[in-house]
Amino acid sequence: MISQQQILSRFMLAPTTDYDKSHNERVRQHVSATDTFKPAAVLIPLVPRNNTYNVVLTRRANHLKHHPGQIAFPGGRHESFDQDLAATALRETEEETGILCSRNHILGQLPALPTISGYMVTPFLSTIAADYQPKLDPSEVDELFEVPIQYLLNPVNMRSQQFQINGHLHNIYSIPFSNYSIWGATAQMIKLLSKQLWY
Repeated sequence: MISQQQILSRFMLAPTTDYDKSHNERVRQHVSATDTFKPAAVLIPLVPRNNTYNVVLTRRANHLKHHPGQIAFPGGRHESFDQDLAATALRETEEETGILCSRNHILGQLPALPTISGYMVTPFLSTIAADYQPKLDPSEVDELFEVPIQYLLNPVNMRSQQFQINGHLHNIYSIPFSNYSIWGATAQMIKLLSKQLWY
């Protein structure tokens, strides 16, 4: 079992890694090189459980235009009134899930990740209260659940498949958990976090 202290110290001390080149190439199959990515941010909420952490994930509402029904971290588009991207992640998390988190609980961030929907998403890693009280916005989120961080970070649980798009091979990652399939940008972020923590 990886302890809370190990997770925190490894994340703070680890050198920054980067996403798979294949992901960026796949995004460019959908987003023109002349297009500008819209800034966005998500929160990777860590809940203290039994001297380690669980990670909070959501299932996006089925009626949403982008990525309906997919498993995701809470977050969304940066707005002009947000102080910065960290403020975006905190605001969107509260709006979508009702989870309150203060800026001083943010441990750090991962590199920004481009998505096929045209966003440049910056993930922020943060602890949240063990007794958080979720209040889901049904217009955004259908469900909220927790996954033990040790399960998410274990490379054994990361599946990889290759797909050919316009003559290029691309790696698609997914993590099965219970009756969920965590894939796409969320799986990319988890894979990078696993590398960042030297699991």
